[in-house]
Amino acid sequence: MIRCIDEEREAVLTFKESLVDESGVLSSWGPEDEKRDCCKWTGVGCSNRTGHVIKLEIQPIDFDSFPLRVFPILLIITMTVGIRLLQQLFLLVILLQLEPRVADSNNMIRCIDEEREALLTFKESLVDESGVLSSWGPEDEKRDRCKWAGVGCSNRTGHVIKLEIQPIDFGSFPLRGTISPALLQLHRLTYLDLSLNNFSGSPIPEFIGSLTKLSYLDLSFAEFEGPIPSHLGNLSALQHLDLSLNHLFSVGNLDWLSHLSSLTYLDLGSNNLSRSTDWLQVVGNLPLLTTLYLYRCHLPPIVPLSLSNLNYSTSLQFLELSENNLTNSIYPYNLVLLGLDSNLLRGSIPVAFKHMVSLSFLGLASNEFEGGVPDFFANMCSLTMLNISDNKLRGHFPELIQNLSSGCTKNSLEMLYLSSNEITGSVPDLGGFSSLKELYLENNRLNGFTNNSIGQMSKLRTLSLNGNSLR
Repeated sequence: MIRCIDEEREAVLTFKESLVDESGVLSSWGPEDEKRDCCKWTGVGCSNRTGHVIKLEIQPIDFDSFPLRVFPILLIITMTVGIRLLQQLFLLVILLQLEPRVADSNNMIRCIDEEREALLTFKESLVDESGVLSSWGPEDEKRDRCKWAGVGCSNRTGHVIKLEIQPIDFGSFPLRGTISPALLQLHRLTYLDLSLNNFSGSPIPEFIGSLTKLSYLDLSFAEFEGPIPSHLGNLSALQHLDLSLNHLFSVGNLDWLSHLSSLTYLDLGSNNLSRSTDWLQVVGNLPLLTTLYLYRCHLPPIVPLSLSNLNYSTSLQFLELSENNLTNSIYPYNLVLLGLDSNLLRGSIPVAFKHMVSLSFLGLASNEFEGGVPDFFANMCSLTMLNISDNKLRGHFPELIQNLSSGCTKNSLEMLYLSSNEITGSVPDLGGFSSLKELYLENNRLNGFTNNSIGQMSKLRTLSLNGNSLR
């Protein structure tokens, strides 16, 4: 079997020493025993007849990889020594940041200049009273835009991929003004967070929908007004979308969301979705969605007949639908958090909860539930917070506690809210709830304590009993 010539192997290794290889293009080259056959090295070709090196073709691994960089003096040594030793070499294709890479290098410099100018134009459209962007500027000492506050660059390519511009702290002035379309010059931008600023009632610019590489977009709590642009449906790579706490409204259906099949996090809370009658069907068919926050959205009612045809994502874990005047809800079994506070849910607490074995946080406060506290809560072993305050629930508190402590929930429950119901009796021994930290019982009909009711609750931090008839 023909192997490479020792003298030629040393020449090629000398050539490697003159290079900076940040992407590991030449990782297969080395003096170790297992790498001795240079004919097997990446980019090296040998004659099948003589074993001489006849070809060197060295390129970046892919278009976005760092190109090889050269120490110029060492390159001269290599070319004079190495090429003389590789006498059989007839093809040399070395794509470095030298003459063959001048065009690409110039393109990179031009691209970096464009990004810097785009960011400066973006800055000019803003009023920055707190100096959030004081590190941005055209001066020589500020030329590296990757060092500007809120700007993140790729470690591989040097391109701007992240823009996270927020007030310095909660008490400082937010940025004001408008969002410049100069952002479109940031062709590799994947992360954009402009939350907590003040865009003075302006609409979300439609051109945001042309930043097609975005995987993260947060425009929450930024004083935007107007329609939610359907152009956001063009952001097919989007995984995180937060438009919450603005003054936005949907002009109709939310079918644009159906194009965002990679979405895992969606928060449209505190905007007006009253015209979006398809909201449940659209979000229910986002295959990777784990988090959905639609609190205070004026949601259209959930029609009971539509629930049987609903194919909501099995990945959904966090669902917040509070403050929507809903008379029906959905109960996906995989949920970890379910918020249904301040709706118009009536009747008994649904038995569907007994099947939600992963549920940790359940908010049912300020509805119109009636009857007793169901026994199945005792066997929800993951439950840490239960809020059923401000309903029309009845029951004798000692029996309620006895039922609730009969299963595994007594070990997991940390927060229990039973305020503003019609619960009677005395406060019994609660020592069995070993993890309980907060207990709210105000505005019921409790009349006293049994001996040592709470003395054994070593973790209890908050106990609220106002508005009862305690003796």
